[in-house]
Amino acid sequence: MSGKSSHNNNTGSSRKNRRTILYTVIAAGIIMVSMATVLLLLNKPAPSTGLELKEKIEYAHPGNYNLSINVNGVTRSYRVHVPPGYDDKTPLPLVIVLHWWGGNSKSIEEYTGFSYKADREKFIVIYPQGMGPDYTWNAGFCCGQAFRNRVNDVEFIRRIVEKTQADLKIDSKRIYAVGVSNGGMMAYRLGAELSEVFAAIAVASGSIGKYSDGRLIIANPSKPVSIIAFHGKKDSLIPYEGGESMGYLFASVNESIMFWVRVDKCSETPQIETSSNGRIVKETYTGGVDSTEVVLYTITDGDHDIWNNSGIHTTDIIWDFFKKHPKP
Repeated sequence: MSGKSSHNNNTGSSRKNRRTILYTVIAAGIIMVSMATVLLLLNKPAPSTGLELKEKIEYAHPGNYNLSINVNGVTRSYRVHVPPGYDDKTPLPLVIVLHWWGGNSKSIEEYTGFSYKADREKFIVIYPQGMGPDYTWNAGFCCGQAFRNRVNDVEFIRRIVEKTQADLKIDSKRIYAVGVSNGGMMAYRLGAELSEVFAAIAVASGSIGKYSDGRLIIANPSKPVSIIAFHGKKDSLIPYEGGESMGYLFASVNESIMFWVRVDKCSETPQIETSSNGRIVKETYTGGVDSTEVVLYTITDGDHDIWNNSGIHTTDIIWDFFKKHPKP
C-alpha cells in the first residue's frame, strides 16, 4: 500500500510539474507575441497622406530620377530627366511625355528620344507611368482599366507638375505635354482640363472620344492651347476617319483638330504644304487667341506607328513648335 501511494504521489507531482512548464511556455509565448506586435505597431510606417509633396527632392546631378507620389491614396510613379548644366537658377521648360497603352516611362523615353533632345536644348522631361496592370490612361472615354476604374490621371499629372515646380526651377509659361496613342488621347484631355497649365500639346496617333449622338467627349478649355498632331491615314487602331475600334468610339482626326481650331479661334482655312513625294501633308491653322496655332501632319501611307516611320523628325518638329508657343 505504501509503495503504491508513493508511486501515485510521484506521478501526480510529475503531472503538476509538466502543467506548470506548459503554462509557463504558453505565457512566455503570449508575452513574446505581444511584444512583437507592439514593436511592429511602433515601427509601422504612417499611412501615406500626400505630405511627400512638402518634402523637397534633391536633384544632385543631371540624369534620370525614378520617383513616386501619393495621389488620393494611390502611389503613382514617374521618371524625371534633368539635363546637364541645370543650375537651379535659370528657369527651364518642362515637357510631360505620355506612353501608349501597355507602355512605360522607360520605353517612351527611348522611343521618342526626348531626353537626348532635352540635353541639347536644355529642358526638363517627365515620363509618367500609366496605371497597371495594363498601363493605360483614363482619357475620359478610353482606355483599359484606367478608364474602367475611373483613375484620376488628370490629378496625377497636375500633382507631378506642381511637385516638380516646387523642386526644380521651371518656366511656368513653357509647360508642355506630348502623348502617343492612348497617351495622345490623354494629352488632349490635359490640354482641355489643365489649359491654365499647358501652353501647347503634341499628339501622335491619338484622337478625341465621341458619343453615339456625335458629341465630342472633351471639356471646353478655359485658356487657349496650341496643338500639333500627327496621324497616319491608314491607322487601323485609331481610324483617321473616326469610328469604333477596340470597343471605343473615336472622333475623326479632322473633328479632333477642328475642335481645337474653334476653341482657339484660329482661322478655319489652313495653309497646306505637301512634301515632294506626297507622303506628308501639313495643315497649319493660324491667328488664334494669344498667337495660338493648330497644326496637323497627315502621313498619307502611315499606319498607327508613325513616330519613327514617317520620314520626318517628329521629336525635333514638336520641340520647334513648343519653342514658338509659350504662354503669354
